[in-house]
Amino acid sequence: MSFTLSDEERALLLDLRDSGKDPEAQRAQVVLMSEHDLPVAQIAESVGLTTRQVHYWRRRWQADRSGIFDADRHPAAPDTPREAPAHRVKSKAVDAAPTEIEPAADVPPRPGIDVPRLPLELRDNEGILPNDAMSEAGRKALLYNFERMLLNEPGSRLGENIEAVHDMRVATRRMRSALRIFLPFFVPDKITPIRRHLRDVAFALGEVRDMEVFLDKARQYAAQHPEADLSLLLETWQQKLDQTRLALITQLDNKKFGKFIKHFHKFLTTPGKGALPLPIGEPVAYQAAHVVPRLLYERYEKVRSYETVLEGAPITTLHALRIEFKRLRYALEFFEEILGSEAKAVIKEVKIMQDHLGEMNDTEVAIAVLNEFIDEIKRHYRGKHRHKRPNLEGVRAYIDYQQAEQTRLLESFPAAWNNFNRPDVRQKFALAVAVL
Repeated sequence: MSFTLSDEERALLLDLRDSGKDPEAQRAQVVLMSEHDLPVAQIAESVGLTTRQVHYWRRRWQADRSGIFDADRHPAAPDTPREAPAHRVKSKAVDAAPTEIEPAADVPPRPGIDVPRLPLELRDNEGILPNDAMSEAGRKALLYNFERMLLNEPGSRLGENIEAVHDMRVATRRMRSALRIFLPFFVPDKITPIRRHLRDVAFALGEVRDMEVFLDKARQYAAQHPEADLSLLLETWQQKLDQTRLALITQLDNKKFGKFIKHFHKFLTTPGKGALPLPIGEPVAYQAAHVVPRLLYERYEKVRSYETVLEGAPITTLHALRIEFKRLRYALEFFEEILGSEAKAVIKEVKIMQDHLGEMNDTEVAIAVLNEFIDEIKRHYRGKHRHKRPNLEGVRAYIDYQQAEQTRLLESFPAAWNNFNRPDVRQKFALAVAVL
């Protein structure tokens, strides 16, 4: 993360640092030391913060610059006692981060930053009915997930709870999946820009989420295997996470995204908007009860078609199967309200398979990223004396762990598939759809 300061910024930071007033002095020192590319651990030790707090304030500086010194909006982090020595702070709250920032009573909350951009209804379900036109059923499914995307935007910006990015990403994925299902019932030109904007924000969220997962799992491994030194890896990945989150915040702050949210909300709350007109006097299947059985069986068909190619299948094939399971699950969940009670059990079985294949894919991606990390370090230290090169044995041990985990998942996959493909699951699927 680059910290290039203007002369004016540096003068302000030096003045705040020398004022001796916590927490402004701490924040100023964090930024000043970061300009010299000092290690985060060294900055934390010097300033008396946790490493996670240092990462937080570095990220906030990149986003808000001198705005981080707004005392009303950024109170001192509660897990950093002002008079406690650094070693006590770190041992007491090494993984703590600043709690969610609440704006002062006289400062209006910022839409999308402190609170969701729009008032949210947050219904318990989509509210789809059997006699809904598919365009209106799609509108309901999209609105349900649109609100959850907005609900998790403030937390995704803050970065304190990794579930916020996860939930925002899932909501975005579900909307993209819904658009694939409901596209035939809308005027294509009305949907194309929506898909483009959702694709872009989904990519930015995915970059952040992937780094969050990588870091979380690596930290768990390091905690369970203290003999494995992953400090350089964790430091590098934290910096990449900061960069990806800054890119996400930049995208969310873009005026084009703000306009998209307003237009999309109007589209979702205006019945009939963008829907294809129905031919008068002709028998056309357009109600959910008439169309959903075919849609669900088409997605089930795609999953079952892998049955003939699974023996000895490469990871790429299993990854493609994971995507088909995800699409089947989303479709079932969109229409669960109008399906038979058996749908819940089928969704559970589909989720088990999706999770199994997802964990397998995670190991494949992690192995590739870890090997890339080793290659980057080797290139960086090429030609330097051996004693100056970092010890990467801990990283190699972590790769071995990921490979062993992947082998376990591959070996247990046939049993998982057979469990999903058993007759009673197929029967429950048929019964769930038969009520339509």
